[in-house]
Amino acid sequence: MRVHVSWDKSQIAAMQTGPLKGALKRALAKAGASALRAMRSEASKRIRARKRIRASYIARALSLAKPRGGDIAGMEWALKVGGEPVPLIAYPHRTIKGKTGRGRIGPRSEGGLVVEVNPGKRTVLRGAFVATMRSGHEGIFKRRGLARLPIHELLGSRPVDALLHEGEADAVAARGAEVFAATFERVLPMEIDKATK
Repeated sequence: MRVHVSWDKSQIAAMQTGPLKGALKRALAKAGASALRAMRSEASKRIRARKRIRASYIARALSLAKPRGGDIAGMEWALKVGGEPVPLIAYPHRTIKGKTGRGRIGPRSEGGLVVEVNPGKRTVLRGAFVATMRSGHEGIFKRRGLARLPIHELLGSRPVDALLHEGEADAVAARGAEVFAATFERVLPMEIDKATK
């Protein structure tokens, strides 16, 4: 998701040289930073409304790209949303006991986990279990067969999936554009005032 800003060159022609150019760039930088923060917040809110992913995983999936270089015409701000599947451990889950008793989840039991990926929709995963690897990584795993090993980690949906629904990405971009315009209008006169003193 990107915020594109188009300029009427006749309106900013006088500001593209001298001290006013610096004021324009500073105002743009502040407006862009505010827009990115607003987009990240809006995207996070919309992802949480559709997916029960832990907030820390959502924060990791959202990265901000600010413009580099001095060309005003080429300035662009972008919110990048990661496309990696999130480990199922990041979603609300609870153990269900199998018929083997004492809560032990083994290959022959009917136990497992109940996981909630989408709000209000719980999925039963028979034979799944929570384990911590030697590396310290905790996850939800399942055996590939009846033997104890091998096991594989179960993954859930990606944060970007929530924003692929119709209108979601547009709403995030619209929020960014709204905040950008409001911040730019507010800070540009202050930056011009600083530059002309």
